[in-house]
Amino acid sequence: MSTGFRLLLWCLLTADLGRLNLLIGVAVALALPRARSRPLPLRELVRALWLSLAAVPQAYGEALRLMVAVDLEERLIQEPVTNRSIPLLIFLDVFRITLTPFTIALGLEPDGQHYRVHALLPRRQTLRPSAEETP
Repeated sequence: MSTGFRLLLWCLLTADLGRLNLLIGVAVALALPRARSRPLPLRELVRALWLSLAAVPQAYGEALRLMVAVDLEERLIQEPVTNRSIPLLIFLDVFRITLTPFTIALGLEPDGQHYRVHALLPRRQTLRPSAEETP
């Protein structure tokens, strides 16, 4: 797949599908060094991409709410880490959290399993004392 992708890039860069150019492209694609990385877990990648895409309309909604919001409070919350061993998934997690105006990632909790997130959330409703409790 990597060689095919490199060959595709070669063809796009040269804009030539001639036989000689394809042979040169295959040679270049095979000669370039390869990165040593773990294969991406497809399920986690698709989930992270979906959550990142879903964060875009959420960001617009929060921006509109921010203009009219009157009763918000700041809280520190925790968001679970998708996978700490793959930099792309970490980037997508932090991107998703930080894209929305109400949240920003502050860092990892000491256990390494959760992000520490500063969030603006609707103020908690305090229960009014019932008529029986009021003197």
